[in-house]
Amino acid sequence: MRLAKRKVLISHRRKDRRGIKYLTLLILLTSVGVVIAWFVLTIPYFCITRVEVRGEERLSKEVILKWAAIPRQSSIFRVNLKDVSERIILASKIKKAEIRRVFPSTLLILIQERSPFAYLRKGSRFWEIDEEGVVIGEAVEKQHLPLITGAGVSPDKAQRIEMGVKILANFQKSGLPLSRIDIINRNYLVGYLEKGPRVYLGEDHHLGYLSYLPLILQDAKRVDRRVKYLDLRFDKQVVVGYE
Repeated sequence: MRLAKRKVLISHRRKDRRGIKYLTLLILLTSVGVVIAWFVLTIPYFCITRVEVRGEERLSKEVILKWAAIPRQSSIFRVNLKDVSERIILASKIKKAEIRRVFPSTLLILIQERSPFAYLRKGSRFWEIDEEGVVIGEAVEKQHLPLITGAGVSPDKAQRIEMGVKILANFQKSGLPLSRIDIINRNYLVGYLEKGPRVYLGEDHHLGYLSYLPLILQDAKRVDRRVKYLDLRFDKQVVVGYE
């Protein structure tokens, strides 16, 4: 009986010693890791000496670096890449931003700018919007882009602006680009073909009927009739108004 107890006691002591050894080893490895981390974070070899920007088109490198707000002479490992990316994307002109480390001391900023797809008009001023309906900023130089009227840049009109952009994109894909779309009326929208009549659209838009419009216009031209408007507000029909 006493012999069995003694064996158990010896076994526990051995386990305790092994536990102490493992704990000591763990503390030692942790200490070494802390020292290595401190060394890596403070060694001048990894301090940021260069920040490159790629993908810029209309924006300058200086503007993007200002938005990035990357602290110079800090370790390349101390910079939170996600935070830098989020700071850049806060600017409405930027669609995507990716930050990469290029060892030993360079940060690379890859961006994708938002491209103007159409204009919003408010009074005599024009604002660029992209294909997602995001307002990029006031236009400096006007391009040949379709116009969305009746909304201005009011945030409460964001849904109707997105709707207008979607309609413009669908008309472009159909080969019948609109020069302008008016979204001021709550009950319907009015599109103006670049070379053709007005097009009325309702809540459902019935954009599936767009494929019929070229045939309707060709048929009208064949019989020498001028189409005044096309109405897509009704289900299972396209209403055509002639002059």
